[in-house]
Amino acid sequence: MLFDLLVALLITAVAVVLGLTVHPLLFLIIVFAVLYLFLRHGRSRRGAL
Repeated sequence: MLFDLLVALLITAVAVVLGLTVHPLLFLIIVFAVLYLFLRHGRSRRGAL
């Protein structure tokens, strides 16, 4: 879970830096980071059942 959080924070940091110059790309990267977190946690929950 810590790894997932670090990956999401890294993606968000890159999105903020790129958002200073490319606004639409910022939105897409943030959506990708949120989807990544939900997909990773969804797999781990299903695997635990």
